[in-house]
Amino acid sequence: MIHKILGSWKNLSHSQRLSRILALAFLVSIVPVLALAFYSHPAGDDYAYGLAAHLAWKETHSIISVLKAAVQNVAGYYNTWQGTYASIFLMSLQPAVISQRLYPLTTFLMLGMLCGGTWLLIRTIFTHYLKLEKSLWQSLALSVLFLSVHVLDEGKSAFYWFNGALHYVFMHSCMLFFLSFVLLYLKAEKRGARAAYFLLSCFLAVVIGGANYVTALLTPVLLVFLLLLCLIFRKKRGLFCILPLVLMLAGLAVNAMAPGNATRMAAQLDSMGPVEAVYYSFLYAFKGIRDWTTVYLIFFTVLLLPFLCVGLSRCNFDFPLPGVVAGLSYCVVAASYTPSLFSMGQTYIFGRTLNIMRMLFYLLYFLNLVYLTGWVTARCRRFGLTESLLSFFSRLWQGCRKSLTAGMVLFALVLLVFSDKNEITGISAAESIVRGHARSYHEESLYRIALLTQGVDEVWVPNFSVCPVLLDPQELSADDPGDYRNEAVAHWYGVKTLHLSIVY
Repeated sequence: MIHKILGSWKNLSHSQRLSRILALAFLVSIVPVLALAFYSHPAGDDYAYGLAAHLAWKETHSIISVLKAAVQNVAGYYNTWQGTYASIFLMSLQPAVISQRLYPLTTFLMLGMLCGGTWLLIRTIFTHYLKLEKSLWQSLALSVLFLSVHVLDEGKSAFYWFNGALHYVFMHSCMLFFLSFVLLYLKAEKRGARAAYFLLSCFLAVVIGGANYVTALLTPVLLVFLLLLCLIFRKKRGLFCILPLVLMLAGLAVNAMAPGNATRMAAQLDSMGPVEAVYYSFLYAFKGIRDWTTVYLIFFTVLLLPFLCVGLSRCNFDFPLPGVVAGLSYCVVAASYTPSLFSMGQTYIFGRTLNIMRMLFYLLYFLNLVYLTGWVTARCRRFGLTESLLSFFSRLWQGCRKSLTAGMVLFALVLLVFSDKNEITGISAAESIVRGHARSYHEESLYRIALLTQGVDEVWVPNFSVCPVLLDPQELSADDPGDYRNEAVAHWYGVKTLHLSIVY
């Protein structure tokens, strides 16, 4: 068996070996991320937004009643707090509505959506539009996923807190699927496939229109750009994409005109005018790109660059105007800042918002890396230097194979050992499990639930002795039992008054 594996490994190209190593490493890296999910519990807005559906389930055990409660929840929040109808509907259906034991599904859902959307989009671009070797685009997708999963601003709200993850990571993933379906529709030859991709894109357009404003504003911008390309290249089928664009803009209009938005805006400490927000978006984008260009990003750049040079040297596309592509990408990153600056000014951008902005940056960065590398190899091809380029990489590999491999392995080990454990999702999750913090948090959460379900009207629950970085501290007010978080948890369990006792 081992001889068979070694034999097949020797028959693989260098690019294929890289993709398999990255795939194995990524699968290993998400094991602790998924394992930590089984210690997670709902918190904060999970109770507030899911309360109506949970009470409907307790009373009727009917899915229809639960869905009706979710719709009523949308109407209530639409008039009192926010217009993000798609997010509110889905946030009302968080897994603990049915059972606390289902809450770990949060991590599997968010991680699955992000991986699926990223993989499909990159696969679509580099198989249907720009022909790239399979193992090469797979390595590209895995690099984006490594960073999007493990190097974020706030891993908790990305994968372990349903309310925050649904509103941002899930909807960001919907955008990735939407763009994939539009691109697949433009290339599909069979009528049935075209119809399926078109209908899916229309459905997701309605969903995205009712999502967070970063996603809801960026997606139509990207779609308009895609439509302009269709006009330039006289792709008549692209005109049908006006329908999902209209649906998305209509959904965004419904979202933005919600009466509750005025209430929410009045509660903010600061805000900006539209022109001022756009101006500062470009300044903040520069700072964001500087902060997000970490040693981890450099590692994957160095790792992929030689393989991209060799792979793209065989590509016939000319990769024109790389500066324009980079400039437009910068504008897209800047646009992701505008909604937060418009609504909250320069005071603070939530970590859950920065998560998807950072994921977008990673995707655009690697697409630009491919484009710029392709432009360089196209220039080499034009001046007859392709053979010299390939010969250079071949000689470099033959002469320095062991040292290059050892160097990259050492680079990876240094990142693994010396990284701040709280900054890397997989390391933080593993550390919380190994040190027993996750188990303590889980057992103390169950103790809270036991206190809340003992059938009395007034309950005191202790704070947590320890809370892993990636799990929510389930903050309650120790001073005000009328705080909306205390009241939501109390109503969830049928308690009249809930207090927090500071024990630890």
